[in-house]
Amino acid sequence: MDSAQVSEEHPPIRSGSTPAVPTRRPWPRQVLREGVTIFSIWTLIALLSAGYTSLSRLQVNQTPEWGRSLVLNLVDWEILGVFTCIILWFVRRWPIGPRRWHLLPLYLGLISLLVGLKYVVYLPMRRFFYPVPGFSLSHAILESFFYEFFEMAAIVGVVHAVEYGRSVQESKLRAAQLESRLAVARLEVLRSELQPHFLFNALHAVSTMMHRDLDAADEMLSQLGDLLRFSLQNRNMQQGTLRDELAVLAPYLNIIRVRFGDRLSVVLDVDPKALDIQVPLFLLQPLVENAIHHGISRRGGKGQIAIRASVEEDVLRISVIDDGPGLSAERIEEGVGLSNTRLRIEQLYRGRGSLTLKPRSDAGTEAIVTVPCDRGESREQVA
Repeated sequence: MDSAQVSEEHPPIRSGSTPAVPTRRPWPRQVLREGVTIFSIWTLIALLSAGYTSLSRLQVNQTPEWGRSLVLNLVDWEILGVFTCIILWFVRRWPIGPRRWHLLPLYLGLISLLVGLKYVVYLPMRRFFYPVPGFSLSHAILESFFYEFFEMAAIVGVVHAVEYGRSVQESKLRAAQLESRLAVARLEVLRSELQPHFLFNALHAVSTMMHRDLDAADEMLSQLGDLLRFSLQNRNMQQGTLRDELAVLAPYLNIIRVRFGDRLSVVLDVDPKALDIQVPLFLLQPLVENAIHHGISRRGGKGQIAIRASVEEDVLRISVIDDGPGLSAERIEEGVGLSNTRLRIEQLYRGRGSLTLKPRSDAGTEAIVTVPCDRGESREQVA
């Protein structure tokens, strides 16, 4: 496409979507999910233990007693499932950690209490299902108290480890969310700085034109109104397609055409494959404004600005070229427009995009933007 006119069609900017942020599940659902997980683990252990016990009896030529073994193991281990839920609640409320070692005696008391409760609950159930003569509470405590104590202490340790891992993951998630929100906030600040900067420059141009040509000034105000409408309609968007960006640029090009008249021609050379690639919204306007200010307005006679876009492998390359006096030996000091555009590209693409200025061999200056090809929906939206 090579013409001196930008299409008057202004397609709507695609609406983006806020980056998905995982949220904590409602309390009842979370409790249910954790309870099912805990009891599923203990049920599996009970099944494995029952199978092991029965197979061991078979190896010594004894009756396997599958039913008895299964019932006793399920009663034993599911009681531990209930106690695991209690320990989980206790650990979340009073976790042991740095500067909290004074809670250790509290945990020792909790473990001893749970071991005692297990005997109080388990022995009557065992007697009900499979009575054993001479098997009493005192006998059970003397026989296996320390085993049960260390078993319960191991559960406390595992729960602490799981909760610590969960808290680390939640901390990383919160840090990532904060970093993402900070990046979006920075982008919005950068873009919000561009809008008044351009508005003041455009109003200054209209004010100057009013003393020379009222009709031209009126046309410039009309185009400025179109541009501000685009800006307000898409104030929450950071990206759109290159086709959208060219549509947004059209009113601004019309403004500068009215301002410079026959002194300025604009050439568009855009690869059709590049039109659906995502770019930062309001990317081209500060580059064209820079070309006008440092190029066209500093030369006598007619001038030209060329906007070119092409796809090279997985990179979109956009060039804004003027045929002004060029950079020469002096480096252009970046103002609000260029510096904010550079920072927006850095924030959006994390080192995968760039903005460079370089003098041309014949005359003029070329601003080159490279961004990775992305034909998906707009990725950034300010909440």
